[in-house]
Amino acid sequence: MHIGLPKDDEELDENGYVLHNDQNGIRVSWSARDPESDVEQYSVAIGTTQSSEFVLQYTVYGTETTEYINNIFFEPSRQADSDGNTTLYIVSVKATNGAGLESVVGQSKYIFVQKANVPGIVFDGRDLYEDASFTIDHTSIAASFYGFESEACDIISYDWAIGTTEYGTDVLTYTDYGVVMNNNTHGQAQIHTELFEDVTYFVSVRAVTGCEGEFIVSCSDGLTLDRKAPEVVFDITTDNDTIMIIQDNVIYQAGIDSLNIVGNVSDHNGMERTEWSLGTLPAIDDKHPFTSDLSSITSAVTLVPGEAVFLTARTTDKAGNTNVTSSLAVITDSTAPEIKGLECSKYVSVRKPTLMCRWETVVEDESRLGDMTISIWVETNTSDILHNHNIRASDYAYSKDLYDTLKQELNITQVSLEITVTNVVGLSKSYGRDIIVDRTPPTSAGLDVVTSTFPGEFADRHQKCQLPRRYVEVRLKETKDPETGIDYDR
Repeated sequence: MHIGLPKDDEELDENGYVLHNDQNGIRVSWSARDPESDVEQYSVAIGTTQSSEFVLQYTVYGTETTEYINNIFFEPSRQADSDGNTTLYIVSVKATNGAGLESVVGQSKYIFVQKANVPGIVFDGRDLYEDASFTIDHTSIAASFYGFESEACDIISYDWAIGTTEYGTDVLTYTDYGVVMNNNTHGQAQIHTELFEDVTYFVSVRAVTGCEGEFIVSCSDGLTLDRKAPEVVFDITTDNDTIMIIQDNVIYQAGIDSLNIVGNVSDHNGMERTEWSLGTLPAIDDKHPFTSDLSSITSAVTLVPGEAVFLTARTTDKAGNTNVTSSLAVITDSTAPEIKGLECSKYVSVRKPTLMCRWETVVEDESRLGDMTISIWVETNTSDILHNHNIRASDYAYSKDLYDTLKQELNITQVSLEITVTNVVGLSKSYGRDIIVDRTPPTSAGLDVVTSTFPGEFADRHQKCQLPRRYVEVRLKETKDPETGIDYDR
């Protein structure tokens, strides 16, 4: 029975034990002779000095004379049993000839199982023995490592490599440049090299052992360059009860008990932290302190009509990039616009058919004026004279000639109008006026002569004669106009 291939020399220690460093399997070779009926099969068992079949019971391997036996487990021999004795292993073989006769058991030398090589752990980043997934440094890369062990060969040095795939070397081939070996199990490395955005780099560390050509290699889980801060996009939300509009880089909103704006945060490598605040200026939190719960701001806030507020997002991604972004100014409006000093014609007639309206100004203190429209109609007519006609915001008067309407519709006695002002969030107020259509001249019961000897001092009653010869003073009697009244100034 031989440990290894038949022509390989067994590696022995000072006690004559065979040194073996594979804890999961073993290569063994054997031989036997039978000149009469030949060997029909071999049976091999693996055990300890206490039990020859402790690890593997006798197993038939046919006529093969060498085999790698795997799927077994050796405990390192440096571990002692309950009696304090070092565990040594032994391989046994039995040969059976063609007549069915079994040979005596052949055994190997005692086997001392060494602990298998242990790959260490490689940590990305400059923090010693703390792994990082992202970096913002595009000019260098660093790593640290520990836990490499080789009981059989010892570790004499370390090399490292960098690649864009696991165990890759396309960025840096294996070298000891930049490696600091703290001891035979711990170390760190750093090198200046150009890194590119969104590329993941893997650091491989190779422990060089005392056994020629034997290395212990381990790889990190990767480090990604991320120098881009998270992106924040603010958007408005609307429902049936709230109107919002963006105009001239300002968000105008109807209602004061909620903030109908949302912020969408994105980062291609994932977010670490997102906080929100509300302030009267961008990036401050005098209206609501920074919080991770956006709904606590948007759904439970009391806004002041006409006051501008800004929603601010303070975001940090997993690489440590930070972005502070504020929304457009949000101004809430709870009241409709007002027309100040509105005056319209009280009467129109065929002789004076122009309907005129004037006003001092339109007041909108909280948001902005949207539309201003005028409608003119006659109650007895099936069609409007004017329907929602737009008035320019810069105008302070409007006139409409109604001659054709008054001439054609002889039964019209009244014309109505309505001026409506609406702001950008849909709040509106209407002003209505009724205009009398005058179709008859004033009437009088007669004319009295009231001349007196003192001009301007009229007599109380009609007189048939008078003293003055140069003038006559007269007064209309019982003058009436039921539609518009009498203009006594003319």
